[in-house]
Amino acid sequence: MAQISEHIPSLAQLALEYGTISDAQHKALNRLHGALAKNGKKAAYGDLLLQEKMATRYQVELLKLIREYHIIRRKGEEFGKIAVKKGFATPEDIRNALEIQKKEFRKSRLKKLIGDILVESGVITAKQKKEILKEQIQFENAAKGVFDTKDSATSGEDNGLRLSAYEQDFLRIKSLDEEFSAAVLEKNWATPEEVNRAKKIQEEKKKNHRTIKIIGDIMVSLNLITPAQKDIILEDQKRFEEGSRKAVPPRIRVADDAMAAWVELDPDGSFHGIDTITSAISAEGICHGIYPDEMIQCHLSLGFTRFPVARADLSRVVRDARKLVTRFDEDLTERGEKRKGDALVNQSSTWNTPPLKNIYGKTAAGISDLDFTIRCGSGTRISRDKAGIVAAKTGVPALSVERYLYLHPIIHVLEDADQRYGPIEAYANLTVSGTITGAYPVTAGDVTAREIRGGVIDAVGDIRARVGITDAVIRTQGDVHARYLHNCRIEALGSVYIENEIFDSDIRCSGKMDCPDCRVIASEVYARDGVVLAGVGSEKTLPCNIVAGTDHHVLALERSLLDEMEMAASAIRELETEKAEQKAEAKKTFQKMVELKIFHDRAKQKRDRYFVEIKRNGSAMDKETSQKNRVLIKNFDARMESAIISLKSLNKEKKNLDENIRKLDRRIDAARPKVEKEIL
Repeated sequence: MAQISEHIPSLAQLALEYGTISDAQHKALNRLHGALAKNGKKAAYGDLLLQEKMATRYQVELLKLIREYHIIRRKGEEFGKIAVKKGFATPEDIRNALEIQKKEFRKSRLKKLIGDILVESGVITAKQKKEILKEQIQFENAAKGVFDTKDSATSGEDNGLRLSAYEQDFLRIKSLDEEFSAAVLEKNWATPEEVNRAKKIQEEKKKNHRTIKIIGDIMVSLNLITPAQKDIILEDQKRFEEGSRKAVPPRIRVADDAMAAWVELDPDGSFHGIDTITSAISAEGICHGIYPDEMIQCHLSLGFTRFPVARADLSRVVRDARKLVTRFDEDLTERGEKRKGDALVNQSSTWNTPPLKNIYGKTAAGISDLDFTIRCGSGTRISRDKAGIVAAKTGVPALSVERYLYLHPIIHVLEDADQRYGPIEAYANLTVSGTITGAYPVTAGDVTAREIRGGVIDAVGDIRARVGITDAVIRTQGDVHARYLHNCRIEALGSVYIENEIFDSDIRCSGKMDCPDCRVIASEVYARDGVVLAGVGSEKTLPCNIVAGTDHHVLALERSLLDEMEMAASAIRELETEKAEQKAEAKKTFQKMVELKIFHDRAKQKRDRYFVEIKRNGSAMDKETSQKNRVLIKNFDARMESAIISLKSLNKEKKNLDENIRKLDRRIDAARPKVEKEIL
């Protein structure tokens, strides 16, 4: 075992050894420290290094860290001497443990005690560790003075504590980040708890991923401060360039047929404005079918990281190519219905291929594989000659914004639409004499009722409540009419007309919010075509948010569709996560088996070596040495037996994990087609 240092070096000695200060500065520092001590004043070397501006704060913290390691290592050497003396371990075991201790310190700054290392590696038991610690009390008492400010000599041995440039950079950044954190707290931009949360994340990234990330970037990603606030402090610290992470430019992805394009933004926080996106679109050469700036800006405001920016609309082209003719208004009954079997849409049997343009404005390939711009919805079907859409039942025709053609049968409910009445036929034009409750979700064309309470309605047409709407969630492609709205969420692609009051509601519409006699309280209103209200807000309620001219109405629908797709994919994702966890556990178990096998083989080699020594020198060996060897052989036998039992248990555990992984693979393969179909 290496010779044990008799003294722990002071911060001044370490500063000289690691080149932080010169020899002349070291002498001056010792003179200053001695003069203060003579006058009865206590002064730590760390404080003097800072006071005399011989070192920065991060350099002092680094030196303290190294000094603490010296202390821990010296205690470990004393611990090892006692363990060897008692026959609990060999000198080789102690050397290995000290090497592990050094590696742990270099890897993650973890000051691990040698006793814990020996217990974890199976060299000694927890009981033996306690026994050794009792004998170490005398050393512990002697080591109490180690943390005082008295200078001491160093043994001069290297100890392998030289830090890499990466490690020094991390400590420098951490020191500067302490100043950053203090500035954030001083400006009252975050709470101490939020700052501590960011520091913990910074430490975890360094320890687990070997990445250095300044605390300002972490606080911005957590939405604790804004990028502008971060830049203000970094500029004050003269480290602006360090904190300014190079922004990842937006990436434009184009479909294989060049008929659509999406933008993908860096999810880690690079800020992009509308100008950046439009510049990227222009740089890609896209000039046809570009979405309006308002739509792109709304996607940015709502935090989308991937969204469409251009699409070539072929609906008019396909309509003209097949001479599409609609017959919605022909041969209607008195109630405005089309009879079962009536033609709704016709197109020519010949294909007149027109010139097509993709998003680059260039002539695109033919589209002879496309038929209708209008698709079949509920109550309709393709005709037998494949050249038209006909009514599959009697009802009122309606075309949705997704170009689905519906036929809505007319249904009158002469009572409340509640649990007693039961579910209502989907995609009907529904008239309810009483109240629609939330007993069953309603999917319909037009909906008319005296009142709507707690209803969940998805409609293709208009929503009309003669009294009011309360506690309802409504999504409609038409207009909404009511006397009042209380605690509702409305998504309408038409307009909203409320007579008296809107309270505690969220309204998003593509048309206008036309309510000249209505007062809005504690609500949010987004209307694409403008807002007309009698009054907004109250001193005793939450403030209102009224926005006109934006596309939040469409993005709310987009977000809900993305959420549905995410929900559909979650089944596969959960299985894959479980599989990854099982694989990680299996890998960890296998690693334990490998370590146990190595441990078993080493124990066997050591036991055999002591057997050979006893046979060779048995008669010449003194009683104490012979007793020590017998104790060691007995300990090695116990370790080998314990290792074999553990190996058997771990092998069984690994087999179970491998079988679970195979079962999860089968479940994923079985679920994937269904999930992909649902997403499509």
